[in-house]
Amino acid sequence: MERAEVVVRQSFRRSGRARVGVVLSGDSGRYRVRWEDSGEEEELQVGGQYRWARRGSLRHQFLVDPQPLRASFAEDSTAFILRLLREQGSAMTLKRITEELGGLGLDSQAAKKAWPAAKRAIDKCDQVQQNGTGSGRTYKWIGPDEEVAGAVAAATTDPDAVPNTPPTAPDSVIPVAEEPPIAEPAAADGVAESHHVLGEGEPSSVESIPTQPAEAPPDQEFPGGKEAETRPRTAQPSLAERIAELTGDEHPANLQDYVVRPLAVGERFGEIESQRIDDFLATLTEHDHEVAESLLLALPRQSAAIDGTRRRRPVDGTVVALVLARAAEEVRAYAEPEPGVFAAATWLLRRASAVEDLPGSAAASLMSLIIAVASVRREQDIPVLDTAAVALGRLLPALSHDERTSLDLTGLAPALANLPLSRDSGRAALLAAIGKFRSKDLLAPEWWVGVSVDALAECATGPLGGVTSRPEIVEQYVRPLVARELSRVTSRTRLGFLLGLPGEFVSNLPADALAAAFRQVAGDDQVVAALLGALGQERRIDALRQDVERARAEAAAAGERVEEAERRTAALADRCDQLEESLRAEHRQASSLRSAQDRQIQIDVIRSLADLAAEVEELAAEHTDPEVLVERVRALAYAQALEPVGQAGQKLPFDPTAHEPIVGAPSNDDEVTVIRPGYRWRPSDEDVLIEKALVTTT
Repeated sequence: MERAEVVVRQSFRRSGRARVGVVLSGDSGRYRVRWEDSGEEEELQVGGQYRWARRGSLRHQFLVDPQPLRASFAEDSTAFILRLLREQGSAMTLKRITEELGGLGLDSQAAKKAWPAAKRAIDKCDQVQQNGTGSGRTYKWIGPDEEVAGAVAAATTDPDAVPNTPPTAPDSVIPVAEEPPIAEPAAADGVAESHHVLGEGEPSSVESIPTQPAEAPPDQEFPGGKEAETRPRTAQPSLAERIAELTGDEHPANLQDYVVRPLAVGERFGEIESQRIDDFLATLTEHDHEVAESLLLALPRQSAAIDGTRRRRPVDGTVVALVLARAAEEVRAYAEPEPGVFAAATWLLRRASAVEDLPGSAAASLMSLIIAVASVRREQDIPVLDTAAVALGRLLPALSHDERTSLDLTGLAPALANLPLSRDSGRAALLAAIGKFRSKDLLAPEWWVGVSVDALAECATGPLGGVTSRPEIVEQYVRPLVARELSRVTSRTRLGFLLGLPGEFVSNLPADALAAAFRQVAGDDQVVAALLGALGQERRIDALRQDVERARAEAAAAGERVEEAERRTAALADRCDQLEESLRAEHRQASSLRSAQDRQIQIDVIRSLADLAAEVEELAAEHTDPEVLVERVRALAYAQALEPVGQAGQKLPFDPTAHEPIVGAPSNDDEVTVIRPGYRWRPSDEDVLIEKALVTTT
C-alpha cells in the first residue's frame, strides 16, 4: 500500500517543534493539508518552511525529528543505505548517495566506514540493479516497494549475500545524526566543494544552526511518487540554490555546508554589491530570511539590512552564539586562512560584541576568534578586539565555576598585548574578570606586556583595583615597573606623579632608588637641587647627632653588660662548687646502693637455686615419679616468672624464634620434637627468652 503524503512545517527555533499535516488534495507544489495537532485545514505552497514527504520515509523522519537517525545508521548502516535506494527509486551514483546521506544529517566519516559493507550487500542483492563503471556506476532499487522490509532483511542476512550483517528493522522511526559534518575550509575562492564524497569532512562538536532541510530528490519533490515525473514542476528554489546563484557557485552545496563555514560565506557575500544582497533578502521566506541573516553576520562591511534600520528583528544572542561556535571551528580547521576570512571574523566579532543577550556559552568561541584575529596584528582591528574583550569580560562572570576554571586561556594573553589599557578598555575589563576566578594565571608575564605605569595607575583606581592590590602582583610587576620609571625620571612633575601613586605602588621601594631619582632630577631642576642640598645638610647634621647619641647609648649599655656579666660569673662559680659537692655525695650514695642491690640479687638467685636443689633432692629421696618431679620443678620456675618453652617429647610446629634445632634446618611450621625445653622470663611488662628449646625433626 502506498503511504500517505504529508507536509512538514519546520521551526527555525531550536526549541520549536515541527508540525505535520496530511495532504488532502493539490498539485504542482500547492496543497490543501489538515494539521494533525489541531485538525485545521490550510492551503499552502511547498517551499521554505513547508516540506513534502511520504509518511514513514527517511525524509519524513528527518524533517520531524532528526535526532534519532544516527543511532539507527550506526546499528545497521547497510540496511539504512538499501532503504535509501528503495525510497529514491531512481538510479544513484556513489556521489549522489553521499549527498543524500549528508542531506539526512549523517556524518561522512561514518558513511565512509559503512560503504564497504553496504557495497558487498548491494553486489549480492538481486533487488539492486547496477550499471556503469568507476565513478559513474549507478545503483537502483528494482524490488517491490510493498516488500521492502523483507527484501532488505534478506539482503543483509542471507549467508550467501553478506555474512555477519544484521537485518534491518521495519520502516519505523530511524535516527539520524544531530548534524551534518563540517565541510573542509575553502580554497582560494573561499567556498568549499559543493558535493561531498564518502569519507571527506570532519564531524563537528558544535550544535547546528537551524536550517531548512536538503531538497527532496526529483521523484519525491511532489506527491504521487514516480507519476509526478510527468507533472510540471514549479517549486521555488531552495535557500542553498539561491545562495549559489547569488555567489556564482556552479554547483550549490547543501545549506548546512554554508552554515558550518560562516566566515568563508561572509567573505563571498562581501564581494557582492549591497543592492544585490538587499534584493536577495527581499525574496526570501521568513524562515530563509532568518537563516540568511545568521550567515550575513560575518559580512565584512557595514550593511543596512544587517546592521541598520532595515533589519527585520533584533539580533538573537543564541543564534549569534551558534555562529560564533561555527566560526571558531572553521578558523581552527584552516591551515592558513585567507585575509578575507580574517576580515569576516573581525566583522563577526564586531557584531557579536554588540549583542546584549549573548549567552555565557559563547565565551569560549568568542575567545578563540579574538585570538585568531589578534594573530594578524592589524592596527585597524584593535578597536574591534577591544570591544570584543569588553564583551568577553562581561560573559565570564555569567559562567559556572566549573566552566570558568575549565577555560583554556592559552593564547589570550598575547592577543591582548597590542590592546590599550585604560579604565574603560576591554583589556582592563578582561584582566579584572580573570582576576576574580583565575588570579594565579595573571602571574604570567604575557598579561603585562606593554603596560605602562600611567595606565596601570589609572586602572588601579577603577576596574583593576582588585588585581593591582594583590601582594604577588605588586611584588612581581607593579613595584619593579615603578622602580624602572624612577630610574628614568627627569622632571620634577614626573617625580611628583610617581610619588603620588597609590600606596601599594610606592611602598617598600628601595631608598637608594628614590635618592638616585632625586639626584637625577636635581641636575636640571634648581628647585629640586636646592631642596636636595638643604635636605642633604640637615640630613648630615641629623646623622652626626644620631651617631653621637647612638655611641653614648652603646657605651652605657656596654658598661651595664660588663657589670651584669661579672655578677653572673660570681654566681655561677658558687653554683658550680655546690653542684660538684652534691655530685660527689650522690656518687657515694649510688655506689653503696648499687653494691647492696647487687648483693641482694645474688642472694635471691642463690636462694632460688637452693630451693630448687633441695626440692629435687627431697623428691629423689622419696622416689617420686618423674611426672611429679617435673611438675614440682616447673612450679618453682613459675614462682620466679619462668615459663617453659615446650615439654620434652612434645611435638610442635617449628618456631625459629623459640626453637633451636639440634641438626638440620626445618622450615616454619614443620613438625619437630622437643628434646629439652627452653624458658622465658616474664616479669611485669617484659618478655625475655632465657633459653631456646632444643628440638629435632620427626
